[in-house]
Amino acid sequence: MVVGNGYGYGYGEEGGGPIIEQTSSSESHYELMALARLLAAGLGVTDGEGEEPYLRQIRDSLAEIKGILQQSHDASEALRAEAQTVLEAHAESAQQYMHVVDQPTPQDFDPFVAMPAGTAVRDLPDGGRIFTLADGVMVRVGPDGRLTAIGMDGSVTLLEPARGGVVTLPDGRELMLRPEAVRVTHEAAGIEGLPLDIDPIQTAQGRYRIELPGGYRLDVFQSERTAMIGNPAGTSVVLGISRIEGVGEDVEVRLVPGGAKSFAAMESGHKGVIEADGTIHVAMANGLDLVVHFPDDDDSNGDTGSGGSPACICEERD
Repeated sequence: MVVGNGYGYGYGEEGGGPIIEQTSSSESHYELMALARLLAAGLGVTDGEGEEPYLRQIRDSLAEIKGILQQSHDASEALRAEAQTVLEAHAESAQQYMHVVDQPTPQDFDPFVAMPAGTAVRDLPDGGRIFTLADGVMVRVGPDGRLTAIGMDGSVTLLEPARGGVVTLPDGRELMLRPEAVRVTHEAAGIEGLPLDIDPIQTAQGRYRIELPGGYRLDVFQSERTAMIGNPAGTSVVLGISRIEGVGEDVEVRLVPGGAKSFAAMESGHKGVIEADGTIHVAMANGLDLVVHFPDDDDSNGDTGSGGSPACICEERD
């Protein structure tokens, strides 16, 4: 029988000591009770096993608690560091956004380097673009790269890029094309044998210029079916089935059976053959062997894509 005052601090008949509640609603009741017994032992209240074992148990328990607290601290520090990293990333993104807002992306005037102030640009459904200048003059860039100027009176003028990619409007204003806008493939220029790192530059419709190693230059005029080689010394060689001549140097020309012609530039050292259909084979002095093809026209009786030789074409004409 337990004698008490009904408020939990009565004394029992056995031992006369305090009554320790053995039941509790706490989830950690048994752990707390065990810790209480260990602390009591550390204070000198033993259960007959001696003082040292209880002290050792207390130290072990405290070390375990310290380890748990250290792990909790380390986890908190890791979470804090991660949160700090996220905050810094958000701050950097905010700064970048504000930089973009403060400095808006420049307007894209492709294929031009720039346009006069007040120019509006609009993409066309066919893949081209149209630029409307501040005074109402329009410049249209076709999907094939063809340039056209449309005046205030509705007049249409085909524009051709000059050397260096400069386009001159009918009123004299000049626009600069981006370098890549005037570069074409070897096939488009009709030239075989060029180094892969050399791209022809379109200087006008059907006209191409190629800067070659050693200071040489090759200009191809497809509509005239001719080519011209510029030499470092300042001389030039004009090549075409109807015109072979040198400017500043002598060129020897010989007829070849089948309507072709061979040539040899005496000073610069270029030599080669021009077929009857106009195809130019030239062995240049800088070591390049080039072939210049020209597109078929209505006056041509042969099909250069058929693989037939020029000699056969001449025989058919006879």
